Amino acid sequence: MSDLTIQYRFAGFPLLAHWLQGLLWFITGRVQAANLVCFFSLIIYIVFLKTYFRVPLYLSTISLLAIPLVLTHVTSCYVDLPGNIGIFLLIIITYLLIIGTEMPSQRSAIVMTLGAATAANIKPQLQPLTFLFCCVVGLRLLWLYFKKSSTPKPKLSKVLPTVLLASCLIFATPIKNTVLHGNPFYPIKIELAGIILKHQLVPKTYQQGNRPQKWLNSVLEINTPPGWSTDQRNGGNYNYMNRGGGFFGFYVIFYILLLIGLSIKELIHNRLLSISPGSWDARTALVSVAIISLVPANFPQSHELRYFMFWMICLVSLNLYLVSRSQINWQRWEWLQPKYIGLVYLVFLIIVLSKIGSFYSDKSAFTSLEKHLFKAVKPELLSQIKPEENICLKIQPALSNRKKVPFESQQNAFLYSSYFHPEVNYSYSIRAVVDTENCGDRKIIPSEELSK
Repeated sequence: MSDLTIQYRFAGFPLLAHWLQGLLWFITGRVQAANLVCFFSLIIYIVFLKTYFRVPLYLSTISLLAIPLVLTHVTSCYVDLPGNIGIFLLIIITYLLIIGTEMPSQRSAIVMTLGAATAANIKPQLQPLTFLFCCVVGLRLLWLYFKKSSTPKPKLSKVLPTVLLASCLIFATPIKNTVLHGNPFYPIKIELAGIILKHQLVPKTYQQGNRPQKWLNSVLEINTPPGWSTDQRNGGNYNYMNRGGGFFGFYVIFYILLLIGLSIKELIHNRLLSISPGSWDARTALVSVAIISLVPANFPQSHELRYFMFWMICLVSLNLYLVSRSQINWQRWEWLQPKYIGLVYLVFLIIVLSKIGSFYSDKSAFTSLEKHLFKAVKPELLSQIKPEENICLKIQPALSNRKKVPFESQQNAFLYSSYFHPEVNYSYSIRAVVDTENCGDRKIIPSEELSK
């Protein structure tokens, strides 16, 4: 990644999650509070399932944390999980609109809007999907408004301004980029009707190979890194797909088979009914998962599942919804009662916890900020910084062993800010770069001789 890439991304990519992290840091005075953005997204998820689907809290918590990528992200400051929870809320409300026959309640409309706004203003990869589902919601609402719904309908004079306001909220980042740069997806290259919009980056992912095949291999964890982490890097071992996997392949297969089984059971149950048309919930869920799969399978970087966690979250959640209502409609399937199937989910979670390591799951592994700074900051680099100097810190991404090189890893660069080192008792300006040619007249540390 070039040094200017981060600058371009900061200028055009959504920053809502980073703003929330900064707000929590400011309120608490502790940088560790930034992690609460991911943690609260988990809370929102389990409360939503309890409110809308009557899924027991323990069941939704265990089943979601059994997804390795969710577990690693809920304990980190990555912003993928909050964005994917947002698009999940939009997708599920859309699903409820499709299987329902009434206009959404005010609460559902608010949840849908906030979910869409969260997704589109946190992750750029989720913006096209958000737009797609908003179009589906719009068409469904029009159908319900004019054809189906029997409930009192609000006047269009009140609806249209509300829709306009909600659209501005949801697509605030693309609107801002259009106004400032003439490109809603700035800094990414976009071509419309032969016209190339202003851009700074042309992702190499546009030239990647068979995206659906790579996505399927990644979902089923075929030739992916043997361990689980936040970004699923292969650690330089190119025998494994870099940044692939993270859903736990057997867990995915279990849920797909469960959803197919529930659909077959629903079909058989409906055929036994002589008058009532029966339920279509399971088959609608199965079709919905199939349709949703088309998006990540054909998207750039399709194998990097942390960008598309919503797919696995939706698969898990739709099964939880069907299972939680099975005790009402399908009592003959006693093993599907939450108290029994919860044990199955618990087994998967235990497997994940045993494999994932204490870094993400063991409370005793917690370290204070002071201890983390002691481990993450190299004293020999910090000692080279003098009062009021303009520093250029040489870094490299994805270092396997930072102790063997004189420069610093990318993930630790921000810890060299004077904010974290009041003990030096002076201020300085610091910039992290991969290529020292971008340093200008700044003092380079370590020196070029040591970096070679």
